[in-house]
Amino acid sequence: MTTTRRVLAGAGVLVGAALVWGVWSWYLPTRRAVDIGAGMLAKQVCSCVFVADRSVDDCRADQFESMDPIRLEVRHDEKRVRAWLPALGERTAIHREGLGCVLE
Repeated sequence: MTTTRRVLAGAGVLVGAALVWGVWSWYLPTRRAVDIGAGMLAKQVCSCVFVADRSVDDCRADQFESMDPIRLEVRHDEKRVRAWLPALGERTAIHREGLGCVLE
C-alpha cells in the first residue's frame, strides 16, 4: 500500500468517526427532549380531554408552540393519548378512573 493510500484511508476513518460522533451527540439530547415533551403533551391532553371533558382542539390550543411538531392520537374508547415525533420518541398517557391520567 502506498503512502498516499494510507493517508487517504486514515483521513476517511477520521472523517467517518467524526460524522458518527456528530450525529450521535445531536441525537441523544434531542431524543431526551422529545421524550420529555411528548410525555408532557400526552399527560396534559389526557387530563384535559378525560378529566376536564374538553375537546382535543381546545386542549391542543393551550399548549406551547414548541409542541406543534409533536403528533397526537387520542383514543376515546381506551381513554388513552399517544404523543410522538417519528423516529425520535413517543409517550402514552392513560386515564385511570379515580386517579386521573398517568404516563405509561
